[in-house]
Parts: sequence; C-alpha cells; structure tokens
Amino acid sequence: MRNPVRSETDAFHIAVGSAVVLGAAATLGALVAPLVGIALCAGAIAGAFIWEVATTDPDRRRPLREAAAVGRRSATRQGRCVLVVANRTLPSPTLRAEIARRAHDGADVHVVVPILASRIHYIASDVDAELREARDRLNDTLAWARAEALELTGRVGDPSIALGAIEDELRVAGADEVIISTLPRGRSNWLETGIVERLREELDIPITHKVVDVEAARATAAR
Repeated sequence: MRNPVRSETDAFHIAVGSAVVLGAAATLGALVAPLVGIALCAGAIAGAFIWEVATTDPDRRRPLREAAAVGRRSATRQGRCVLVVANRTLPSPTLRAEIARRAHDGADVHVVVPILASRIHYIASDVDAELREARDRLNDTLAWARAEALELTGRVGDPSIALGAIEDELRVAGADEVIISTLPRGRSNWLETGIVERLREELDIPITHKVVDVEAARATAAR
C-alpha cells in the first residue's frame, strides 16, 4: 500500500481533513443522534479506503515500462518491433497467423519462450526437461518461419517468472507491440498470475492477447 504522506503539505491536509470530519461527526452526534456522527466517521473511513484501492500510486515502480524505455533508447533497429511471448501455444496456427501477418507487414518479430518450470523443479534447479521442451518449440517455430520465408528471431527465456523474461527482452530492444499467447483461463498459469493485466497496465504500446485451446485443436485434428 502506498504512503499517502509524501510531504508536509500532505500531512497538513490530512490533519485538517481529519479534524473537520471529527468535528462534524461530534456536532451531528450532539445535535441529531450519536449514530449519525458514527455513520459520518464510518463513511469517511470507507471513502478513504475506496480511494486508496481505486487510485494508482504514482511512486510505484513499473519495471516493464522502465525496461521498455531503456530498450527504446539503446535499440539500433529502424523498423517496427513486435515481441511475441508464448510457449505451449507456439505451434498453434492461430498464433502463427498473427506472427506471419506482422512479418508480412514489415515488422521485426522476436519470440521469447519463457520456461514453464514447476515450482519444485525451479527450487531444485532441475529444469532440463522444461528447457528442452521450450527449445524444441522455438526451433520448430523458427523452422516454420524459414519455410514460409519469414524473418523471425527468438530465444528461450531464463527459468524464472515469465514477467522477468519479458522485462529482459524489453530492456534489450524495446517493442512497439507485445503479442502474448496463453491457454484458456483455468489452464494458464500466466493468466492466473495476471501477466496480461500487468502488461496492459505498465506498457503504453498495443498488447494483443491470443487465447489458444491446444487440447481442443489436437482433438479436432485427430478426428
């Protein structure tokens, strides 16, 4: 929670406001009824809490925005850059169609594949299987791009949270758009941790979210 007192002026305003509310509550309690004064105090407290929750702290760090700003300053590219974030949905025709469309439009498309390590494997530093799966999906996607005559680059993210991998990529070259592809809600760890919301909150560039039901697509292909 943010600190509402960032200067002597803030402290003065809070003190005066509190005194006014308490004075009004005491006056109403004496003239009308004690419950009226109590209700005024409760309303003031509730209003302050709602304001605190609903407003954004201007002092809170926004690491994704900071990383994107650094990347834009240091980038040597000339064209538009699109960052694609995906793992299990990388083979999806839906996602590949988005990638192809951006590449055909002349954008530099870069794919980052965050490693999907289980908590136990991450703590034990045993992510070999997850790393191998991520590399296989990325290599398959790069091979598909070459077959389609598409310019595409990519790398596997570090075995940490996906936001960390995204931040690293933004810090290197920035981006003009982020495409993030996830499984449907209920099966996506990324959605559960609020990654899409964080991207949209912190970045001032388009965020395209593609939901891909890999299991449904496999079932349809098997028929």
